Amino acid sequence: MGHMKKYKCPTCKTTQQVIRQRKRKDSIVYFCKKCKKYFSVNVHFIDTTSILVDHLNGLSYRRLADKYEMTKSTVCRAVLSELTNLPQNNEFTKKYCNRFSQVLVVDGKYIHVKGYEKKIPLLWGIDYFTHDIPIFTLAPSENYQSWARFFSLYRIINYLPQLIVCDDNTSLKMAARYAFPKVRIQTCWNHYKENIRRELNVRSDPTYRYVSQAIDNILSGRQPVETFNRRFGNFYAKYNFDPIARQVLLNVEKNKEELLAYKWIRKSPYTTNLMECFNSHLESRLTPLKGFNSFADARLWLNGYILKRRFTAFTSCTRKFRHLNGQKSIELTKKKEMILPPLFD
Repeated sequence: MGHMKKYKCPTCKTTQQVIRQRKRKDSIVYFCKKCKKYFSVNVHFIDTTSILVDHLNGLSYRRLADKYEMTKSTVCRAVLSELTNLPQNNEFTKKYCNRFSQVLVVDGKYIHVKGYEKKIPLLWGIDYFTHDIPIFTLAPSENYQSWARFFSLYRIINYLPQLIVCDDNTSLKMAARYAFPKVRIQTCWNHYKENIRRELNVRSDPTYRYVSQAIDNILSGRQPVETFNRRFGNFYAKYNFDPIARQVLLNVEKNKEELLAYKWIRKSPYTTNLMECFNSHLESRLTPLKGFNSFADARLWLNGYILKRRFTAFTSCTRKFRHLNGQKSIELTKKKEMILPPLFD
């Protein structure tokens, strides 16, 4: 024969003299004969982990309330409680992970936070060959100090990349070289070419469109250094009389080392396309939220989102990353002797 579960009185901490009084909606009211106090216990089970997972997967609070037949405020409290109980991503990485590759792709994703006139950047990076997200930070602006702090966190977890792939951001590159004096910087070809198109205003003025097209030809895909040099030399010989074209080509020559840095590590990228995919995924999750009420709220939610991504198995990786399908990025980088906690199970 079964027995009734005994509840502890929150006032005197006894269980021996607690008796059931009555049921009230989803709660049961108990009475403690020792201290003469009443207290209630909510016996309706709420799967807060599932609520958090659905929320991080893109469901708004209103849709969650409909799905779980709860009030919106109850759903908000459940999500906040679960987010607060999660470990901090950067500390989690330091404790559990150390098997990273030597290539880091970094970028800033701007998000709306109440109290700031403009959107503020989430600074984060993807470990290229594992797709893991070891470090993130939310900053008021994308300046040198913010990037310097971001890269200093990598030194704390003993992550020393040999190659950093990024857009043509001077502050980012200076901070990266300060943190990692021997690192090579690969400037994203897509960003570099887009900057040239913008400077030459080729979308509205066709005058120098041939220059932009020539740069697209030079930076057209993986190629031997000899091919790069030949294409560059041919274009320079043909158009060096034009001061605008000559200036663009001189800029290419000046940045040649950063444009070809990917050559030093096999199968390394020359664009930040992987980072753009992660940014697009994050944007789809942010859309239902319509911004955050405070800096702290934004950092808390982003921490949960990034941990959830790390604990989610890949399903749509293609080409050279097909082998990642069915695996979680956190499993690829964790220390071999460590057992991961079931954060989202």
